[in-house]
Amino acid sequence: LKKEETSRRKLSEFVNIAEEELSAAKFNLARFPLTAYKSAYDALIHIGNALIRYYGYRPTTKYTHATITEVADRILGKEYGELVRSFKRMRKKRHPLQYEAVFCESHEEVKKSIEKAEKLTRKIEEHIGVSPSQKQLF
Repeated sequence: LKKEETSRRKLSEFVNIAEEELSAAKFNLARFPLTAYKSAYDALIHIGNALIRYYGYRPTTKYTHATITEVADRILGKEYGELVRSFKRMRKKRHPLQYEAVFCESHEEVKKSIEKAEKLTRKIEEHIGVSPSQKQLF
């Protein structure tokens, strides 16, 4: 981790991206479960990044995903242990998908992963006091 202050506006941007990824996950579930899984995971990476930045740090470029899951566990572990463990599991399942083109999650498992990703996203939004903002009108 590297010390870095992040504005509330930037935190809100991370939250908004996480929300868009969750919407994409739900939208793609029926026809494209692999894409849905990746979107749910990406939502957690963005909301996890917001959580770390809320505390005045940011992940570095080395071991970014592992760092985000581990820090989320240390910050939220006791209260949200099951959801954080699900995030860690998704990271481990994503690795063979990303680097070996292997994906073995059932439709039901993907659906549950999306539901847990959504719950953890809501918990982190509550924890940091940032909710999705409306798009600015020009």
